[in-house]
Amino acid sequence: MSEPTALPLPTLSNHSNISDDAPWEQYQRPYVRDLAFALACPNVLTHWIDFTDNENDDGSHNKSSVNSTDKSTAEISVHSADFWNAQYKAYQERLEILDSTNAYQVLTRYLLARPSPSRLGFHFEGLLSFWLTDGFTYGYHPYEILASNVQLYCGKQTSGELDIVLYNHQEKLTEHWELAIKFFMGSAPFAPVNWVGINSNDNLQRKMTHMQTKQFRTLAVDTKNHGNVIIDKRYAVIKGRFFSPITLTEFHRPDWLSPTFPQHRWYDSRDSAHLAHINMSRLRRARYIEWFTQRACYDDAILTPPLWQPHSLPQTGQYFDGSTPLVIYPRYQNSDLAQD
Repeated sequence: MSEPTALPLPTLSNHSNISDDAPWEQYQRPYVRDLAFALACPNVLTHWIDFTDNENDDGSHNKSSVNSTDKSTAEISVHSADFWNAQYKAYQERLEILDSTNAYQVLTRYLLARPSPSRLGFHFEGLLSFWLTDGFTYGYHPYEILASNVQLYCGKQTSGELDIVLYNHQEKLTEHWELAIKFFMGSAPFAPVNWVGINSNDNLQRKMTHMQTKQFRTLAVDTKNHGNVIIDKRYAVIKGRFFSPITLTEFHRPDWLSPTFPQHRWYDSRDSAHLAHINMSRLRRARYIEWFTQRACYDDAILTPPLWQPHSLPQTGQYFDGSTPLVIYPRYQNSDLAQD
């Protein structure tokens, strides 16, 4: 394993370069911005990490229920940052069409017709499903969806589902892609278990363990139109944004974390000294869907008087300082989970 790499951390004055770091920001229509983000954002992982020797799906450190045969036959891969950059560039022409013509209605109808389109995980799945379907139709990539949301059964009861099973016409392989979108706050020592969500029961290690011990154990599936298909390769597609503590001056990137994964800052809601440096005239609460990308239509929602009073705690959640996302979050939740 290589040594961690020290990287400068983003500050509120360091806005992303639209053409390089955040290409999704050049698009005007919200769902096109989200779609560009879902494509151009790299996977959080540079490689898969196997936690099943040490931890069960519930986070406990008991003996894993996955046997060696299961693990050896279910190797898990991740796509490189170069892969996703290439997919974004190949689809860029189509994104421009969706952003500037009535073709946007096709994307909108597709996303709104899906179950629970307002939930972040379902929205992410809808975006990538649209790209897979639309992109294959127009010849932008070689991936044909064979089945999606495939129900898994234990006896007569459902035990979960597979997100996407597809055929890679270039490699001549059937692939299973499991999708996750995560917006996590980090704390030292910045191992996968130390990156947690607003719901502090959710962390990167737990999500990866769940994938490996549940969905990725599947070796073959029955499909409606293609019969029984054997899975040749498994990919974890985990994207989103990470937020590092505002008190951190230098971040030593672990080798598993993609160097180009979007990183921002989070503030302890009890840290009045650092909160005092935020320019309140530029600050606004983000809407739930804006965990993906900022919506210009909400930018007039900067509140006066201030979002919180001097002697009260700000609400937990995502905010925008101008165009820069940040999170306000109580530190005790993060540190307590890291010590479990």
